[in-house]
Amino acid sequence: MIVNREHFDIGGKVILEKVAFRPPFKISTDMVNEACFLHIIKGTSKLFLPEKNIDLNDSDSLFLKCSTYMNAWQEKKEDQVNEALLVHIYPEILDKIFDQQLPSFLKGKEGVKHSSAEKIKISIMIENYIESLLFYFNQPSIVTEELVEIKVKELLLLLVNSHYSDNLEGIFSNLFTPNEYKFKELIDTHLFEDLSIQDYADIAGMSLSTFKRRFQMIYKISPKKYINNRRLEKAKQLLLNTEDRISDIAYDCGFNDVGYFSKTFNSHFNCSPSFYRKTEVQAAFN
Repeated sequence: MIVNREHFDIGGKVILEKVAFRPPFKISTDMVNEACFLHIIKGTSKLFLPEKNIDLNDSDSLFLKCSTYMNAWQEKKEDQVNEALLVHIYPEILDKIFDQQLPSFLKGKEGVKHSSAEKIKISIMIENYIESLLFYFNQPSIVTEELVEIKVKELLLLLVNSHYSDNLEGIFSNLFTPNEYKFKELIDTHLFEDLSIQDYADIAGMSLSTFKRRFQMIYKISPKKYINNRRLEKAKQLLLNTEDRISDIAYDCGFNDVGYFSKTFNSHFNCSPSFYRKTEVQAAFN
């Protein structure tokens, strides 16, 4: 739940933003013609992209190009409120900042490999930049559109000239062109995460009904049944080949509720996980 949101705009678009919220909190974003710099002031989250996941913690910074994302902010006992800073970047804002003459690093390039998001290496310059943004949020009366433009330009030049991520060059040259991905790769990437079918749809940038239709067309089975079957098969292998606790196996296979895992396992294999492990291990030694 968002408890406070402050922002500075240009032409009606939010550019600089500071948000406070209470975890657990999931937010899904389909960024079209938009890129974003995200800095976590306080909080822990897992960012889900079509092609990978990124774990984020206090003081981490991240640069995201246009794509679909789901950010799952996790609750920690010591943190009642999480905070994040964001710098939103749009094509028309870049044209305005650079007077219709984009620098070479922001022009599209063919064949440059890049992901949809990259962590930014920690540095004193990034820390100073963050401190400057926090100062302006504490002194909002002095902030003008010209100042907001300067802060966006400063961020881009700071990042590209200091090489805080080896893959930023690819992202910058394709800021507003989403990466292509295969549907099956998205499913396989997140198969054993604690995600609902709605979460999968959000990561894919689809409505729930569209996602289900696409899934059924490709796999010839419902997403819930397919995902449960794959998770249970993995759980079966872990029960046979490891001494991990059943609760740990459940979590490793994407089940956040041990009771639900046991019930689902029993329904699928006609026995409990503990009974399956006991009987199958004994059979292996006979």
